[in-house]
Amino acid sequence: MRTPMSATTTTSTTTSTSTTDVLVVGAGPVGLALAIGLARAGVGCRIIEREPEFRDRGERAKGINARSLEVFEDLGVVERMLALGRTDLRVRTYRGARVIGEAAASDATRPTPDRPYTDALMLAQHHTEAVLRERLAEFGVKVELDCELVEFTQHEEAVHATVRHGGEIRTLRARYLVGCDGGRSTVRKQAGFTFLGESWDEERFLLASMRVEGLDPDFLHVWTDERLGAGAFILVPMRADDIWAAHAWIDPDEQGRTPAPDLATFERLFAERAGLPGVRLHEPSWSTVWRPTVRMVDRYRAGRVFVAGDSAHCQSAAGGQGLNTGVQDAANLGWKLAAVLRGAPDALLDSYQAERLPVAAGVLAATSAQHRALFTEGGGQALARQFSHRTASGADFTGLSVGYRGGPIGLDLDDSTGIRAGDRAPDAPVTTASGTPTRLFDLLRGPHATLLAFDADLRLPERPGLRQARLRDPSGHAGRAYGLSGPAVVLVRPDGYVALTGSEASVAARPEALAEVMAGIGL
Repeated sequence: MRTPMSATTTTSTTTSTSTTDVLVVGAGPVGLALAIGLARAGVGCRIIEREPEFRDRGERAKGINARSLEVFEDLGVVERMLALGRTDLRVRTYRGARVIGEAAASDATRPTPDRPYTDALMLAQHHTEAVLRERLAEFGVKVELDCELVEFTQHEEAVHATVRHGGEIRTLRARYLVGCDGGRSTVRKQAGFTFLGESWDEERFLLASMRVEGLDPDFLHVWTDERLGAGAFILVPMRADDIWAAHAWIDPDEQGRTPAPDLATFERLFAERAGLPGVRLHEPSWSTVWRPTVRMVDRYRAGRVFVAGDSAHCQSAAGGQGLNTGVQDAANLGWKLAAVLRGAPDALLDSYQAERLPVAAGVLAATSAQHRALFTEGGGQALARQFSHRTASGADFTGLSVGYRGGPIGLDLDDSTGIRAGDRAPDAPVTTASGTPTRLFDLLRGPHATLLAFDADLRLPERPGLRQARLRDPSGHAGRAYGLSGPAVVLVRPDGYVALTGSEASVAARPEALAEVMAGIGL
C-alpha cells in the first residue's frame, strides 16, 4: 500500500538511498532532545536541518522551566546548561526612571528533595542547542546541515523521504518520521495536519540581542506604562554571552509599517519609555520583529508521521512555554518509538497524542491569559508573579504539575499510595536494600523503565528495559513525596511518569495486572 503525502515534484535525480529507524526533521531543542533519547535507547536515527550553519546568536527561547531541567538531567546535560545560564535573576520594575518594585524567588520556590529544580534557567537557545548537539555526538549522531526535506510518501512498512542536501537529491527510508521543524513545518503541511488558531497581527514586538552598559546584571529590568504594561521595554541579562535580550512593543505607523529593529529604534524607545540616565545600548548582534501566533494541530500522528514542538503548537511567548512544551513532547514520544521498534504494541504510539494534545491546549490557554496580563496595566507585577510561579491564570509554568492521569497508560491497584498512575515521579533521597545511599532520579535516569519497591521484597525475573530497585526510606522524603502508607510498588515509565502503583500485597495478588501494564509499555 502506498499513501501519497505530497504532490510536490522534483526535477533533480536521486543519487543515493539510505535507511534508518527514525528520521527527525529539524535540529532545534525539540529535535535534538528527541534524537538524544532515541540514540541512547539504541534506535538508529538521522536528524536533518535545512539551515547551512548552526545558530550562534539571538535569544529566541531562553527560559528552561523546572520540568524541562528534569528532562535534561535525565538526558545527561543539565549540569552543562546550569553552568552557562542562571536561575537566580530578580525582577526590577520601573515606571519611567523610577523603580516601583523588586521581586525575588520566594521560599515556596526553593528546591526540595522531591523537586530539585524550581526556578527557570535563563539560557539563550543557541547555547541550549550547542549543549544538546555535543551530547548527541557522544552517541555517534551528528546533525546533517543544509539538508532540507522536499517531500515524503508513506508506505506500509516505512516512510520514504526525499531530501535536498547540498544541491544533491537523496532518498531516506525511515520506519518513522517526526517533524520538529517549527511553526512553518513542512512535515505538518505535507502530512495534512490541521493547524487551527490565529495570528495576533495587531501586536508586534521588537526583539534584539545587544550589549548594555549601566544596568545591574543581577536583575531582569522591566519598564511598564498604562497602555503597554510590561511591553514598554524589557532588558534581560544573558550571562553566557555577556549581552542582554531587549524586548519592546512597537506600534506600526499609519501605513502599517514597523520600524526597523535597529539601534536607533531601540535608543528612541528606551529614551521615551525608560528615560533612565547612565544606560547605554549598543548595536544589536541579532534582531527581529515578532508577532504572537496561537495555533495547534488537531492530531499528533498520521500513520508513521508525527509532529512535536512548534510544528504541533505555537503560543504567546508569555510564560516561556514554547521550548519547554516541545522538549516534553520529545520526552514523551522518544521512549514510545523506541519501545514499538523493539516490539511493543503500536497502540503505544497513539498514547502520544492522547497525552500531549490536552497539555498543548492547556498551555495555549494559559499563555494567552498570561499575555493579556503582561501587556496591560500591572504587567510588571504579572511578570514578577510569573518568576515566582504564580500567574494571573493560576497556571503552573514550572511544568511540574503536568501529568497524564486518566490516560491510556497506567493502573492503580489500590489506594495505598498518594501518587497515581500518570503523575510525575518525584525525586527523593533513599537507600538501597543493602544500605547504599542514592537518589530516585539517579535510578530513573536512562532509557529504561524502573520498578521501585519501597520497603517491599518484590523481585521480578530480569528483563531488558527494566531496572528494579528495592529501597528503604530512612529520611521519610520518599514516603511524603509518594504518599506511602506501607510497603508499596511503583512502576515508572522511561520518561519519568508513573505507570502503576500498588501495595506489595496487591501486586503480589495480581501479577497479571503488572504484567499487562509492563507489556503495554514494551517490557
